[in-house]
Amino acid sequence: MIKGDSEEYELLEYAVEQCYKLNNPNYILTCEIGIREGLGSKRMMDLLTTKNHKTHYHIGIDPYGSLEYPHFDDPKKWNDNRESRTVAIDPGGTGAKYSNTMRDQLKEDFLPYPNFHLMNMTDLKFMDLYKRGLPVYYEGHPCICSEYSCVHFDGPHRTTDVLRQVLFFCDRSHPGTTFCFDDYQVYNMELIQCVCIAFGFKEIKRGKQKIVLRREYET
Repeated sequence: MIKGDSEEYELLEYAVEQCYKLNNPNYILTCEIGIREGLGSKRMMDLLTTKNHKTHYHIGIDPYGSLEYPHFDDPKKWNDNRESRTVAIDPGGTGAKYSNTMRDQLKEDFLPYPNFHLMNMTDLKFMDLYKRGLPVYYEGHPCICSEYSCVHFDGPHRTTDVLRQVLFFCDRSHPGTTFCFDDYQVYNMELIQCVCIAFGFKEIKRGKQKIVLRREYET
């Protein structure tokens, strides 16, 4: 059974539904940063599987393994209810929150999804290696998918990290693209929104934990 540790998955599904309604290309490329056990990505893919007249590719980005990184901003600046900390991923190799065992289980769980692509790397490495797009076979021919229809931001929760991701994906969006941000209250969402607005995005839904923006026009 594929698990998850987030909340408001209905807002993530809303983001997927909204990106599908507007001017998408013939394929749909979606992405989740911070896939962990995979429930967010599963719900994104399951929802789009029912709309099968467009080809759907999904990318999940997560390094797993032994990695330490600063996860939150200064809590006194953005949110008094969260603690700034360094997250240790799999520090002993077993029984940790984001272990390689979790990654291997996810690979097995996602075998029924042939268009799922696990990028077992950091967001920085992904943005460096795949800045031109995702190489796939579309209608029997090799091509590069370079525009994203929906992105779920659920990786590092520092403002600097989220901002870097947003700039990358804004440049690779189209009218109708939706962004869903998890735990948006722990970083400077006001700054993130200002950047997105410059690319034609506006807020369309907000919950206690997640917020959804959609690109309305070309810039």
